[in-house]
Amino acid sequence: MIDFIKIKITDEALINQVWNNEILIYEGKSEKRFDDEIKELFSKSYKNLYFTKFQNRLEIKGSLHYFFNDGLHNANDFNIYDCIGTIELIKELFKLDLNLCKLINLEYGVNINPIIKVDELVQNLIYHEKRQFTRPTIHFNYKIAGNEAYKQVKAYDKSVQFPNHCKNTFRFEVKTKQAKFIHSLGLFTLQNLTDMKYYNALINSLVNEWHNVLLFDKSKTIDDKFFNTNFWEDILINGNRNKFNNQKKLYYKKIGTDNLHTNIKKLIERKTQLLKSVQIPTTINLETAQYRILF
Repeated sequence: MIDFIKIKITDEALINQVWNNEILIYEGKSEKRFDDEIKELFSKSYKNLYFTKFQNRLEIKGSLHYFFNDGLHNANDFNIYDCIGTIELIKELFKLDLNLCKLINLEYGVNINPIIKVDELVQNLIYHEKRQFTRPTIHFNYKIAGNEAYKQVKAYDKSVQFPNHCKNTFRFEVKTKQAKFIHSLGLFTLQNLTDMKYYNALINSLVNEWHNVLLFDKSKTIDDKFFNTNFWEDILINGNRNKFNNQKKLYYKKIGTDNLHTNIKKLIERKTQLLKSVQIPTTINLETAQYRILF
């Protein structure tokens, strides 16, 4: 469920202990301006984890999912128990006090197999809350929406990225940009992510973010204006504060309860519940189905 993670350590003793670990590979140094002063930064790595030493802190970032998969890919389902096991392994490798590892950024999401082609699903994603989905790249199977300084949601075709590991796979993901949002979910340190109960907040957040999506379901026969992006943009520009949400509620009422948006929500809810089950181990390779459990 969790992919990318970024943590900060400010305890000097723990910084030195981690930084001097023999398994780290020195990557080099760089310079960055802080308060009109140029300071040196030093970087090391272990597998796909990257360690950056600042003057007063150590930052560690990377994909827990990739780490679990030995850097091969992050196309499969990564269940919560294996995520916890991965954090415990990293704790042992670097003798971390997880309570001193403060969470800065997270990316968490699920992979599902929708009843339609993923590129068609992505194409018809229009708004998240009142922010329009955009394509930041030339790829038509990837969209993102949200506040670049706070929180974003990403939606894309994972099977385009890893065609040998999954097929018609839709990835819906929350990308935090500030620790403030993570704190609003009750998460503060890496220790929290070793306790199953905190994952419920991530699951609820993910479902809630999907709830806030405006998705065109063109299989339904309703007034064409509801499938016109100019109609929605005009509401945001010229309507009152509540008109957009009121029209979105009306749109979903018109297309009925059995609609694409609701069906995707059910798939997300079902998948997140499966990811909470230890009975479904994460597999590194979907074809060989070799299991690897880290604890």
